[in-house]
Amino acid sequence: MTSFKLLASQAQNINQYKNLRTKVAKCCANIYFNKLYLYNKVVPKYAQLKIPKTSPASRSTAQKMLTMRIKEEIKFLHKKKEQLNRKLYRRHLQAAQEWGKAWYTVHESIQESIKLEMEKKYKAMDDKINKLIQNQTYKPNTSMNFYPRVFNKTNITFSDDELELLNKGLKYNLSKKRKQWISNLALEAETAVTLLTPPPVN
Repeated sequence: MTSFKLLASQAQNINQYKNLRTKVAKCCANIYFNKLYLYNKVVPKYAQLKIPKTSPASRSTAQKMLTMRIKEEIKFLHKKKEQLNRKLYRRHLQAAQEWGKAWYTVHESIQESIKLEMEKKYKAMDDKINKLIQNQTYKPNTSMNFYPRVFNKTNITFSDDELELLNKGLKYNLSKKRKQWISNLALEAETAVTLLTPPPVN
């Protein structure tokens, strides 16, 4: 990175330009990461609100409020970025007029310095969002133990089919009967009756 020896008046202008440029870059980074919070459905500390979640409606409302808080932050950051860009533009024109052709070299040096600073910021924010995702993402408990539903405390021995049916629980509903089940039942009954041995004639 190129180093410069500047007069006090020159250094002030350059530092003001660099500070504005850095603020714009940080503002863009904040917008980017707030959008990542929304995409990954995680909540940063600044947006967390303490609301009693006593019902599904309360939980739903709390989640909507958290999402709205992040969206409002993004809107605010866009407005801030727009104001900073206007100031930066005026400062850029002023510095370019003051430095002439040398401004390109100075500008490149500033960009390189800001780039190194922003790489550290993005790395820190990436670590932060990954930690939030790990902490806030629901992880189902896979260490649950399942026990058989039926304990046979009698002397009766059940077949495998009977045990399978009993293990389905008290709320198990038998398969739905067909629409024509009464007609079929009548035909089956009639067929069964015809197969019976007729009673002896006295």
